[in-house]
Amino acid sequence: MEERVKILENDIHRLKTQYDQYFMGVQKLPPEKLARDVAKEIRLMSTTSVTNTALRFRIQQIVSRYNTFLNYWQRNLREVEEGRVPRRKGAAADLNDANDDIIEISSPEVDRDQMDKLFQALTREYRKIGSETTLEMSKVRRMVQKQTRELKEKYGCEKIGYRVVSEEGKVKIKASPVK
Repeated sequence: MEERVKILENDIHRLKTQYDQYFMGVQKLPPEKLARDVAKEIRLMSTTSVTNTALRFRIQQIVSRYNTFLNYWQRNLREVEEGRVPRRKGAAADLNDANDDIIEISSPEVDRDQMDKLFQALTREYRKIGSETTLEMSKVRRMVQKQTRELKEKYGCEKIGYRVVSEEGKVKIKASPVK
């Protein structure tokens, strides 16, 4: 059961990322399949009897967070269908941000929001240069993990700053230590 809870948490995080990308215009379609799978697992977990109090509390917390996200996504989907611009937390800033902004990451596993920002900046930059390249978050995460570990060891710093730039038609991620 513990493993199912971890998988569900990761799936909800993936779903949130995919919906954010859809509302920003990065993805053309909402993540309907993943949304159905997560909803099915939420229903199963909600009806399952759990004797471990800590695990039961964690499941209730996950279900509550999912329901909050679900209301937000449904409201934005309704606004998109009605032709209005969805209200997005920080979306206007995200769309207008220059990619020269530095994204600070201490650990790709922990700094998920920062990794999402880096992935979205990469996707925007590829779209800007007209590339049809499809990025995989797992590959980007592994590359950033390796780079972060190496630079932290080399410079003895806690965080690494990442910038996404395009030079000569190629998208690059530039890293530097943050003192």
